[in-house]
Amino acid sequence: MAAPPTRGRRPGLYWAAGVYAALCVSLWGVPLFNRLHVESMALLAAAAFFVAGYAAYGAFERGSAFRAVLGTQAALLAVPLVLMTVPVFWAPNCGYLLGLLFFGLFPVVTVGLAVAVAYACTGLGRGRFWIGALGLAVAALGPLYDLGFHPQFYTYNHVFGGVLGPIYDEELAIRPGLFAFRGLTVLWAVLAWHMGQRARAQGPAWRGGLLLLAIGACYLGAAPLGINTPSWHLQRALGGAHRTPHFILYYDPAQTDSAAVRRLADDHEFRYAQLAERLGLTVDAPIASYLYPSSEVKARLTGARNTSVAPVWLADPQVHILLPRYDGVFTHELAHVFSRPFGLPVLNSSWSVGLVEGLAVALEPPDGRPSPDEQVAVVALRGAGADAEAAWTAVEERLVATLSPQGFWTGRGAVSYTTMGSFVSFLLHTYGPEPFKAAYATSAFEAAYGVPVDSLARAWTAHLRTQPLVTRSAEALASRRFSVPSLFEVRCPHHVPRYVRATRRGLDALRQEDWPAAEAAFDEALDQQPRYVSALSGWAQARLAQGDPASVRARLDTVAAPYQTATLHLRRGDAWALLGEAEAARQAYAQALRRTPLYAHTTQAILHLRHAVADQPAVVEILVVPTSPAAQAERLRGRPDTSPAAAWWIAWRQLQAGDGAAAYERLRALPPLVGLAPTAQALLERRRQVWASQALARAGAHAEAAAWAEAAAHAYARLGEVPESARLLDAAARSRWIQQATPRVSSR
Repeated sequence: MAAPPTRGRRPGLYWAAGVYAALCVSLWGVPLFNRLHVESMALLAAAAFFVAGYAAYGAFERGSAFRAVLGTQAALLAVPLVLMTVPVFWAPNCGYLLGLLFFGLFPVVTVGLAVAVAYACTGLGRGRFWIGALGLAVAALGPLYDLGFHPQFYTYNHVFGGVLGPIYDEELAIRPGLFAFRGLTVLWAVLAWHMGQRARAQGPAWRGGLLLLAIGACYLGAAPLGINTPSWHLQRALGGAHRTPHFILYYDPAQTDSAAVRRLADDHEFRYAQLAERLGLTVDAPIASYLYPSSEVKARLTGARNTSVAPVWLADPQVHILLPRYDGVFTHELAHVFSRPFGLPVLNSSWSVGLVEGLAVALEPPDGRPSPDEQVAVVALRGAGADAEAAWTAVEERLVATLSPQGFWTGRGAVSYTTMGSFVSFLLHTYGPEPFKAAYATSAFEAAYGVPVDSLARAWTAHLRTQPLVTRSAEALASRRFSVPSLFEVRCPHHVPRYVRATRRGLDALRQEDWPAAEAAFDEALDQQPRYVSALSGWAQARLAQGDPASVRARLDTVAAPYQTATLHLRRGDAWALLGEAEAARQAYAQALRRTPLYAHTTQAILHLRHAVADQPAVVEILVVPTSPAAQAERLRGRPDTSPAAAWWIAWRQLQAGDGAAAYERLRALPPLVGLAPTAQALLERRRQVWASQALARAGAHAEAAAWAEAAAHAYARLGEVPESARLLDAAARSRWIQQATPRVSSR
């Protein structure tokens, strides 16, 4: 007599529930994975494919119906759903509802596929081996195909659901392609079910043909659906191309004009020449440089929202750059391209992420901020106390730990990048590039340098300890950057609060000059988080643009002192100036200046210029309306009584607008500003030299631009502002290189 159906099922059910429970409980203590969210759901989906597939196989062997088995396996997912909810008591999950979405998209859909595959296997007489082999093949080959042959930074998978983008992006890029792909997974599941039915002599044969046509159509339309992003699709989406001897720049012509593209092309070639000389090698193939106009476009096309990347493992060398951050990231990513020849075979990289990123940081051009050496040194000196040797030993130990992938990823990003950048810079300057290239792929330091990495670390810290000068602003910068928690430390990973999203809408409305819509969005944000500085500043801009300085003054005056940032003091000063209270405005601008980093020289100059027009409400009225620099310059020029301070503002706005020739002519003839302190006048004179150099470079007068930049660099060096001096000397070198280079470019 046959046993009751339930009696044979229970051991399988208990086993499946036990595996789910063990997996979830093991994740409770793992940061980032101890929440119901995308990472944990991808891991759960991977496990669910095998658990549900094997359990369903046994049930089908016993004669259970497909619908009953599918319902049972789906119901078993209640176990991980509950257990992954439990950690909210010690690991807050601000994105729980989003986690429920991923629960439905990843494990639930995968279980349906696994049950259907098991149904087909039992019908076709295939054993459990085929379920495991198919699951492993799809889980491994899918990412290999997506990431190994496409310039994208996401991968969707029928087994584990998907990885949505780089770990550096705190905000997930949830693209339409994810939903299209999981729909495709459902089609595959239905096809597997149909195969199981046909093996059991059930169902019409034509159904399989229709399913294959639908699946084929999805793959043919993979790029438009967002399932994959091949190179041709990226190039077509951006629309513009510009060729140079070593690059093809792909850009959006609607967002980047031809003059800007030419400047970018010049900078590409200059940075290429710098790296080629520094590393003693060249890149044989043309480098594709994808320049994305906004983070939204970049997320939609590649899955990487704010992270600029260089996928060195792809056959063609390329970089993917977020254009608003170009100056700070391009050379970093280009350095990754240059490292390809001395990386591991196929991967074209090093197993040590620390060396990969350390090399890129070491080769970055100076940006005017304290160098990585200074930042590491000042933090070590601050923590030395009575035991300096112990503090420096801790720095060395942290360096060695950061060389491992685990040590790099689990550490704080700014600490890992800066520490490794300082170390690699020391190696390149002390020993040259050849030993580093020999050690790079496998971290074979002893074979390349003749001493173990511990000895190199001690030599590095000895170098840091002998630095003759540490810039005054190094401690504040390092403290701020090194205190930013990693993704594994933040309270709510990937969560973007509603007030942040509302603030973004407000900023978008400001850019579109829709002041009422901007104010409404900022009000929404401030209702949720009254002290959110970005929303307060944006709200103040919107009110000032609408001619209501009194409400701005009243609201910002009530902000508690610890939350009064430089930006809010600037808005307060503007409100006082528009109300005719020049002295109160100057006091607010002075407070903003005190809260501005010492290395932010341009911001300091702008605040001094604000101080100079505090008694000119008509000028401030033009400046507070967030229109284009060109429009502001035109309005200021149209005033009948242009003051010397207003003339400075016209020159600055013309430079921002890209009118280099007009900006230079005005900068050259600027009168001194009376009424300012001597230190402020000296600072403005230095910035005048810097701005004149930038204006001449915009106008194509590169020899004159280099001379002005060098003069400004010497002025900053005399003050001990070494980082800014280094940045200006780099700008001068760029201008001289462009002057001497023979342009060979074409556009299409």
